[in-house]
Amino acid sequence: MTELDRMSRAIRSGAMVSYFGFFAGKLIAFATMVVLARLLTPENFGLVAIGFLVLAINEALTEAGAGAVIVWRRGDLNVTAAVALSLSLASGAAMAGVVYLAAPMLSIFFKAPDVSGVIRAFAFCILLGSPSAVFSGILQRRMEFGRRIVPEIAKAVTKAIVGIPMALAGFGVWSLVYSHIASIAIGLILAMLLSGWRPRLSLDRSETKAILPYAVQIAAIGLLGVAIRKLDVAIVGYRFQTEMLGYYTLAFSLVELVVLGICWSASQALFPALSQSVDDVARLRQVFARGLTVLLAVTLPVAVGMALVAEPFILSVFGSKWASAVPLMQILAFYALIYSTGFNLGDIYKATGRPQVLTLIGAFNLVLAVPILLAGSLWGVAGIAGGQVLVACVISAVNWIVAGRLIGVGSDVLFSSLLRPFIATVGGALGCVTAGWAVQGNVSEPMRLVLMCLAGGLPYLMFLALLMTRMSPYRTRPPAQDRPSGGAETKGPQ
Repeated sequence: MTELDRMSRAIRSGAMVSYFGFFAGKLIAFATMVVLARLLTPENFGLVAIGFLVLAINEALTEAGAGAVIVWRRGDLNVTAAVALSLSLASGAAMAGVVYLAAPMLSIFFKAPDVSGVIRAFAFCILLGSPSAVFSGILQRRMEFGRRIVPEIAKAVTKAIVGIPMALAGFGVWSLVYSHIASIAIGLILAMLLSGWRPRLSLDRSETKAILPYAVQIAAIGLLGVAIRKLDVAIVGYRFQTEMLGYYTLAFSLVELVVLGICWSASQALFPALSQSVDDVARLRQVFARGLTVLLAVTLPVAVGMALVAEPFILSVFGSKWASAVPLMQILAFYALIYSTGFNLGDIYKATGRPQVLTLIGAFNLVLAVPILLAGSLWGVAGIAGGQVLVACVISAVNWIVAGRLIGVGSDVLFSSLLRPFIATVGGALGCVTAGWAVQGNVSEPMRLVLMCLAGGLPYLMFLALLMTRMSPYRTRPPAQDRPSGGAETKGPQ
C-alpha cells in the first residue's frame, strides 16, 4: 500500500467515524428537536436562535483559533496545548463579560425583550465551552476520531434528558437554554478526560509568538464565517417577527445537519491529512481530489433529495404548524449544496499555512452578502434564503478560481468529481418527483415521504454504480509555481 493510499484510507475512515459521531449526535438532537418542536412554539425557537447567534461568535474565537493551531503546529504538543488553553480561557472570559453587558442592547435590536435573559444565560456557556476546543484539537491531531465523537454524542443525549422533561413541565424557552448549558458542561468534562492531557496554563513567550499569528488569522476566519453564516439570522430577527425566525432556524438546522454536517465531518479527517502532506504538493492535490470525489457523491443527492421531499417531511415529522418552513428548506437545500462544493478548500489553505486567503475570501463574502440579503428581505424570509443561494454561487466560483491559481486545484477537479454524481442525481430526482406526483393526495404524507425516498434513492445508487465503479483520483493542474516556467515549490508551515 502506497503512502497516498494509506492517507486516503485514513481520510475515508476518519471522515466516516467523524460523520458517524456527528450524525449519531445530531440524530439524537434531531429526535429531541422533533419532540420539542411539537411541545414548544416557533417563537421559542426564534428566541434561542438569537442566543445561539451570540454563542457562535465565541465558538469561532476558541474552536477555530485554539483547536486549529494544535492540529497545525508541529512542535511539542504539551507546550502548544498549554498556551492554547491559556489564550482560549482569556478570550472566553472577555467574551462572556461583553455578552452579558450587551444583552439589553441586543434585545432592543431584535425587538424581543424576552431574549435578554436568554443571552445572559448563554454567556455562561461561553465560559464553559472555551477550553473544549483545546482537548478536541488534541484528539483531532492524533486522528483519534472515535474518541472525539464521544463528547458530541453525550452532549446530544444530555440535551434530550434535560430539555424534554423541562418542556413537558412548562419551562418553555428555558428548556432549550438549560439543556444546552448542561450539554456544554458534559462535553467539556468528557473531552478533557478522553484527551489524556493534564490541563496546565502557560504563556511561554517563544511558543506564544509562534502560534499567535496563526491562531489570530484562524480566529478572524472563524469570525468572518460566523458573520457570513449568521448574517441571515440577524436580518431575519431584525426585519421579521421572532416566529418567522423560528421557521427559518428549523429549516436551516435541517440542511445544516445533513449536507453541511457531511462537509464538516470530511474536514475533520482531511485537514490533518493535508497537514501531513504539505511537503509534497502533488500528493497534497491528490489527497484533496480523492476526498472531494467521495464528498460530492454524497452531498449532491442528499441536498437535491431534501429539496424534493421537504413538504412531506416537514408535515409528517413536525406537524402542520411548521408548514411555513417548507419553502425555506427547499431553497436552503440548494444553498447548502453549492456551499459544500468549495467548503473543504479551506482545509488546503489552512494546511499550507495560508489562512489569510480564507480571510480575504470571507471578507469578500461578507461585503457581498450584506446588500444581497438586505435586498432579498424585501421579498420576505424566502427572499433572504434565495439571496443565500446567489451569494453561495459567487463565492464558490471565486474560491475555486483562487485555489486553481495558488495550488492547482481548480475547476477541472470540481467538474471531474461532480460529473458522475450529477448524472446519477438527475436519474434519482426524476424517480423521486414522479413518485411524489403519482401518489399525491392518494396516500398519507408519511407514506408519500417513504415512497419518494425509495423512488429517488434506488435509481441514484444504480446509476452511480454504473457510472463510477471506483472513486479514482483526478489529475490536477499544477499551480503556477510548479510549472516549468520556474518558481519555488509550495511549502507548508515550518
